[in-house]
Amino acid sequence: MELGLHTGSIMYTNLVTDIRVARETGWDAIEFYIPKLVRYLDAGYSAKDILPQMGDLRLGVINSFLHIERQDAEERRRLRQQCQRMCQVALDLGCPALQVVALNGLQGEPWPAIRKKMGLSLAELADIAAPFGVRLALEPVTFTPLRTLAQGLEVLDAAGRANVGLCLDTFHLWTAGSPWEEVARVDPGLIVVAHISDVTSMQGEMWSDADRDVLPGDGILPVKEGIDAIKATGYDGLWCVEMMGAHHWEWDPYVLARELRDRASALLGD
Repeated sequence: MELGLHTGSIMYTNLVTDIRVARETGWDAIEFYIPKLVRYLDAGYSAKDILPQMGDLRLGVINSFLHIERQDAEERRRLRQQCQRMCQVALDLGCPALQVVALNGLQGEPWPAIRKKMGLSLAELADIAAPFGVRLALEPVTFTPLRTLAQGLEVLDAAGRANVGLCLDTFHLWTAGSPWEEVARVDPGLIVVAHISDVTSMQGEMWSDADRDVLPGDGILPVKEGIDAIKATGYDGLWCVEMMGAHHWEWDPYVLARELRDRASALLGD
């Protein structure tokens, strides 16, 4: 079992600082946040420039490749190009997985239509990722039409590709109402990465990332129950900590990263 830092948790650092913080605060792995990675690459650096800085730190996931529900032909073309770019980076860095997310582009459509479109999209992206040896990790997101674990499993079935699996996030699972008993029955071979995330009370009319400004264990989510449910599947892979929030992003990133690691380690019983 590895413990990884999702670098969106220390939002206002750059990629190089993320790596140094993760290494110096004792993490096993890191989960790159795509906006920071793209900013680094667009500044004229290559993925291979990152390698000497990684040391023993493993890049477990690149997070997250958004709007895979896009249907417009030109948007699909750009999506394919972006997917290929991220998969090439993953190959260069020895990263096995790219997290993918559908947001609200299909809002209002009936679920059978969403399932079909999402299955086709995921299959197309999986076929791009396969030659690079990259696996796609689909994350159901609570404030989108593809929100529950059951829906995520249906989309995986519709895609019909061996190199697709799931990102299981305690925040999205709990707020979407996916029962822990259902989580515990997931085939562990489908779980690419697990996210440890807590939540405060809902601030608006629906759940949002703004509700995640809380350290693991300090919110209202039964995080330990979620972790135990994922463990019950037999999964023993990468666990990444994801904490989103304006208040904690203003902390010293070293202090925050160390606190997140200590709390996650305690919750995992490590």
